[in-house]
Amino acid sequence: MNIMQTVLSSIGQKVLLATTGLIMFLLFLIPHMLGNILFLFGPDLFNSYAAHLHKLVPVVVGIEVLMLVSIIAHMNTGIRIAVANYLSAGKRESLKSTPERSLAARLMPWTGAMIFIFIAKHLFDFTLGVDKMQVELNGHMVDDVYGMVYAYFQNPGNVLFYLLFMVAVGFHLSHALQSALQTYGLYIPREGSKIKLLSKFVAIAMASTFAIIPISALIYFYY
Repeated sequence: MNIMQTVLSSIGQKVLLATTGLIMFLLFLIPHMLGNILFLFGPDLFNSYAAHLHKLVPVVVGIEVLMLVSIIAHMNTGIRIAVANYLSAGKRESLKSTPERSLAARLMPWTGAMIFIFIAKHLFDFTLGVDKMQVELNGHMVDDVYGMVYAYFQNPGNVLFYLLFMVAVGFHLSHALQSALQTYGLYIPREGSKIKLLSKFVAIAMASTFAIIPISALIYFYY
C-alpha cells in the first residue's frame, strides 16, 4: 500500500483529521488564546504584544501557511468522514453493542462548519477588512489593535455572534481532543474516563477564556 492509499484509508483519514486538528490546537488556538488574555491588562501590553508579533513576520507567515494547509486538509477529511458515517448510519444503528454518541460527537460536522465561518469572518473583521489606527507606545507608533478590538465589541451584535461561535468551539473541542487521543491509541472510551473529563474541562476553559474578551469589552463600555 502506497502513501496515498494509506492516507485515503479509513484509519489514514482519522489520523490525518486528528493530526491537522492538533496542529491547529497547539500552534494557533492555544497561542491565540494566551495572546487574547493580554487584552484584559490594558492597551499598552496588548498593543506591545501585537507589535512584537509583527516583528516575527517570517515565523508568523510560516505558521499561517501551515494553518491554511491544516484547515483545508482538516475540512476535506472531516467532510469525507462525515459522509462515510452518514452512509453507514443505518448499519451502525442495527448494532446493539454500539454506544450512543454524545451530543458533541453528533454535532461535529456542524460545529466544524461554524468554526470555519467564524475564522473567515474573524480574519475579515480584524485583519483584511479594517484600517488600523496608530497609537504611540514607548516612543514609537504602533497599530492600535487594542482600540480596534475594543471598538468592535462595543456592538452587542458582534459580542453575541462571537459568543455563539465560542459555544461551537467548546462543543467541537470537547469531542475532538478525546477523539484525537483515541485515534493515536492513547484513550479507550469508557464511562468516567479521566481523559474524557479532561477534554471537556479544557474545551470549556478555552471557550470561556475566549469569551471573556468580548464580554469584558462590552461591560467596560457600558459601565
